[in-house]
Amino acid sequence: MTRLALIAALLAGPAWAGDVCHDIDATLGWQDADFPAGLVQDVRSTGFWSVEPGLTPAGTQGHGGLDAKALAARPEARPQVSASHGALLVRFEVAGAAQEMEWTRFHGAIQQAGAFNMNVDSIAFRINEDDADLADNDGALTVCFRYID
Repeated sequence: MTRLALIAALLAGPAWAGDVCHDIDATLGWQDADFPAGLVQDVRSTGFWSVEPGLTPAGTQGHGGLDAKALAARPEARPQVSASHGALLVRFEVAGAAQEMEWTRFHGAIQQAGAFNMNVDSIAFRINEDDADLADNDGALTVCFRYID
């Protein structure tokens, strides 16, 4: 019976330790989110936000379609001009060097790498919108890291 239990344990999938989630508010700039050390299986986001009243709420990729065309005419700077207005941005430090990127790039790298060891104390998130223009934003995105044992 002991041999059968050992085989079952070896063939069993990973045990989910749970999700650690943080809400990222569209009306605030960089927001630090603390994540504990451990093995992370997946990252995900939910929710919608907008950089301006009347626009279709956007997810992590920011505003698209007609909203993106209308926003392209805005002269305001934003943290990452190459990213869409309203995109979710990610910032963290690795080996003393700051890394900043769009969520889609961050999420894609994690999907390719598979499970990874979370060894960064804090990751900062924000909407891709100039600090001076945050007041009329609306909504929030929730970012979750799924840990395994």
